[in-house]
Amino acid sequence: MKHIPVLKNEVLDNFNYFSNVKDGYFVDGTLGAAGHSIAIATKFKIQNSKFKIIGIDKDHKALEIAKDNIEKASLIGNFIFIHDDFKNIKTVLDDLKINKINGALIDLGVSSMQLDDRERGFSFSSPEAVLDMRMDQSQKLSAFDVLNYYPQLKLEKILKEYGEEKFYRNIAKNICKSRKTEPIEKVGDLLKILEESIPTKVRMTSKKHFATSAFRALRLEVNQELTKLDNALLDFINALDKGGKLAVISFHSTEDRIVKETFRRAENPCVCPPLAPVCACENKPLVKILTKKPIIPNEEETAQNPRARSAKLRVVEKL
Repeated sequence: MKHIPVLKNEVLDNFNYFSNVKDGYFVDGTLGAAGHSIAIATKFKIQNSKFKIIGIDKDHKALEIAKDNIEKASLIGNFIFIHDDFKNIKTVLDDLKINKINGALIDLGVSSMQLDDRERGFSFSSPEAVLDMRMDQSQKLSAFDVLNYYPQLKLEKILKEYGEEKFYRNIAKNICKSRKTEPIEKVGDLLKILEESIPTKVRMTSKKHFATSAFRALRLEVNQELTKLDNALLDFINALDKGGKLAVISFHSTEDRIVKETFRRAENPCVCPPLAPVCACENKPLVKILTKKPIIPNEEETAQNPRARSAKLRVVEKL
């Protein structure tokens, strides 16, 4: 499967200071197929240096693909592979006895490999696929469990908050109605429920596939992608050495909002009342935001890789 790293050139531009780093650490919190990390390692010629890239991914299958790609690029000696969630970065670095890192990248969301793997149930283009959606295949909770055992109010909440789905009530009601007759097991079963729950006019005139929002909401819930994301971002910021950068790529408004607000709090952590004449809390800024507005793909990139069209890159620099 061909993997195209999103906003690759823009990511490389933000880590150009790696040219002067010969002994340090970079963390790729969502390694995937290692497209970004291989590009970084290649551009900044780390092969013959002590510079190490720590590649973290909770998808064991993705790690195996990444190792194969990195080996083909003759870079295996510069990588440390970790099967874990990037949200556990503090534990990961403690176990490796690493105090500070020189930079980090987090590419949020589902990868192209996961979408294209018909057995995983991430995509609505494979009706016969089992509703799984687990990034970490060792975890118990799957999309099947959410759809067949969550109470209606909880289903409504995740469809509304995670999927920003307008017809969340109708969908949740029909899910609960359908599962009384037989389990909701396959992607096609869920598509049928969504077709019955979303008005025909909306389905036929929408620019995006009518199942997009519901599938995203399910995936976010199954993998707890937004849970404690803000805390994880702060842990990465705290781990950065002075001048190090954290770059985060998000793919929808809920993710991007968390990233933007977390970065703002890190840049301006003052909790004093707005009308206070001077700051008394003495909270010091941790970072400088380098992207007042997020960096988005250009027309050429979206033409070559339509999945990149909703990507947003935000970057901060450690003070």
